[in-house]
Amino acid sequence: MREASKGRRRRVVIVCGSQVSKTESLLNIAGHRLEDDPTPVLFVSPTRSNAEKVIEPRFMQMVQSAKGLQQRYIAGKKSSKTRKLIGGVAFRLAWAGSATELASDPAGLAVVDEYDRMKQDVAGEGNVIEQVEARLSNYPDGCMVVTSTPKVGNVQTEVHPETGFEHWALAEPEDLQSPIWQLFQEGTRHEWAWPCPHCKEYFVPRLRHLRWPEGSTPQQALKAAVLLCPHCDKGIVDGHKAEMNAAAVFVAPGQMVLTSGVVVGEEPDNPIFSVWISGLCSPWVSFGKRAYDYLRAVRSGDQLRIQAVINTAFGELFARAGEAPEWQVVQACAGGYKLGTVPSRALRLLMTVDVQKGSLIFVVRAWGERAESWLVDRGEIVGATDQDEVWRELESYRHRQYGGLTIMACAIDSGYRPGDKFKRPDNVIYDFGRRYAGWAYITKGHDKQDRPIRASLIDVTLRGKTYKQGLTLWHLDTDTFKSWVHSRLDWPADQPGGWHVPDDIDDDYCRQIVSESRVLKASGHVKWVRMRKANHFLDCEQMQAALAEQFKFQHLVWQAPTDDNEDPEMRAMEELGRSMGRG
Repeated sequence: MREASKGRRRRVVIVCGSQVSKTESLLNIAGHRLEDDPTPVLFVSPTRSNAEKVIEPRFMQMVQSAKGLQQRYIAGKKSSKTRKLIGGVAFRLAWAGSATELASDPAGLAVVDEYDRMKQDVAGEGNVIEQVEARLSNYPDGCMVVTSTPKVGNVQTEVHPETGFEHWALAEPEDLQSPIWQLFQEGTRHEWAWPCPHCKEYFVPRLRHLRWPEGSTPQQALKAAVLLCPHCDKGIVDGHKAEMNAAAVFVAPGQMVLTSGVVVGEEPDNPIFSVWISGLCSPWVSFGKRAYDYLRAVRSGDQLRIQAVINTAFGELFARAGEAPEWQVVQACAGGYKLGTVPSRALRLLMTVDVQKGSLIFVVRAWGERAESWLVDRGEIVGATDQDEVWRELESYRHRQYGGLTIMACAIDSGYRPGDKFKRPDNVIYDFGRRYAGWAYITKGHDKQDRPIRASLIDVTLRGKTYKQGLTLWHLDTDTFKSWVHSRLDWPADQPGGWHVPDDIDDDYCRQIVSESRVLKASGHVKWVRMRKANHFLDCEQMQAALAEQFKFQHLVWQAPTDDNEDPEMRAMEELGRSMGRG
């Protein structure tokens, strides 16, 4: 609250668990600004319901309890559910789903609550932070306060080499799916540190410091859980919380705390003040209750339930566990050739495309005997995918050759731009599929379906007859084909059917191939969850596996080419391709 009111911070970022007075603090910041330094205040909630049913009543309760605000509050028609006037200065409620609400009025203070639960692109006009920050441009001392419990990411702790104090380490951007944690890393990275009531040494409490007797049931842990000091290994009970919070301080990397409570070391020179507070510090929730909730979630086996507890109860990132291999395993599939070249035993080329808003991400893979395959090319065609330019460039790949081979088929994922939401009269992906039927195969992935590949006719009359140039949509069971890709990463070298990458493949491609993890939920259903933000090449490779299955590449047989031999198999493949294009 002090940092938001000093006028020297452009942004304050708060990452925390539940029940640590976050909402009350945000309202205090807004009330202080309205009374002591009146400027318009914008308060952004994740949903309209939260803004009107949770924040508005609590704001009015604060107004009624603060004499200065109460006296200046203007009731009647000039104030509404989402817009209050304090001495003629507006306090306005908005929500993340509406670009109009976010772009209405300028503000001197903006509060964004529960940022990780908001869409990262609001009506195609950018994320919430960018839109709200534009509202502050009229105020030189404008400040934005952003808060949230975090979601998913892989982050470790590290001991500072000079101070010996333990902090959250900086994570690679691709290891973070939590927007609030990304903002936290851009700031000063302060953490709420407690003094141990026994040895007086300061430390930052985390989930791993919470202990209960081995083999405890959730009910037993409710009564027996304690916090273990990392310095003296003595147990800390709930009765110590009040004194520890009273003596606690914020500590940034490069700083340390003496047993007297004095922070030693320069504060980072950063206009973004960011802090992390563990949910263990809540004075209203016991250590036992935190342990009880955690053990119950773990025993359920439901990864999403475990994530919810780790995020909200402890304020920590959830690292999803599953069957995704390490990215270095992809590098180990190097096949003794360079990117852009085609090994001599390759017989066919396939292309697959993942469609995004601003680009087409593609993979070209060569296939040989017994479905052995080699990555030949991968890249990105940059440009707005609701315009024609990128599709004209994709069209050029129909005749492009790699090692004397042309691409016999191209699968394009239609999931990003479903036809009923596309702005143009017709879906540009579907239109591309119609124009190049027999070469372009339009696909849609599903978490689970009754068979790996299922075809449905898009262009049919009301009587159920197909149009002459109608389109077939190919529905893919993504679990089947993503599992196929991951199973090939440790394929025995002496067995046919290997899956290869070039010796000069880049790390980004390798990381994307293992960007998702296969998680078995308690219900028995399988769910693929992202562990890294970018997963486009994995989507392309699973479509490669699907096309290879549809074309029966497992039956390919390599023969040394001769000048006078026809290729009856190629002729059969081309005929199969034409029949698929006709549905």
